[in-house]
Amino acid sequence: MKRSAILHIEGSPNPNALQFVLENGILTEEPFEYSAFAEAQDAPLARKLLMIRYVDRVMINNNTVTVVKKEGQGPDWKEIAVEIKTMIQLHLEADEAILYIGARQLEHKPTNDPVASVVIQLLNKHIRPAAQEDGGDILFESYENGVLNLSMHGACHHCPFARQTIKEGVEQVVISAMPEVRKVTANGNRIV
Repeated sequence: MKRSAILHIEGSPNPNALQFVLENGILTEEPFEYSAFAEAQDAPLARKLLMIRYVDRVMINNNTVTVVKKEGQGPDWKEIAVEIKTMIQLHLEADEAILYIGARQLEHKPTNDPVASVVIQLLNKHIRPAAQEDGGDILFESYENGVLNLSMHGACHHCPFARQTIKEGVEQVVISAMPEVRKVTANGNRIV
């Protein structure tokens, strides 16, 4: 019996990202992200999508595949969304692997710092669910001298609303709970 994959397409705050949502199943329990064909050896679906020259990154999480185009490159989504949806659907219906054992999921950088540990709890409880709902993710990268550095993934990576997300969302939540944190940066850049 042929497997059925019912997908629908959802937008994202990032105009360069679209979410392809599987309505009848789960793809993975944890988030995985790939931004280069070579690094996607353990992710056949991501590898297939990254072969498209204008695809910048692919994030797979729960029942969603988020595809992010290279900024300013490639055709409009309305010209290619159905083609990408069909590619994902055919991959799933052929029962091809999504991820192989050994694929590395997105994770917070390890830390022993007590402030950083509380920040990670705040991210997991208050920030990441909203980011993941929009096809992205925000993870702890480092904390030093009152500066919290986060990494942006999936649709959050190079999103035009990243500044707003960090300043009006993450920074307010984290600083109100942890006054030790004075600044929040993303991908090593101060968000002003």
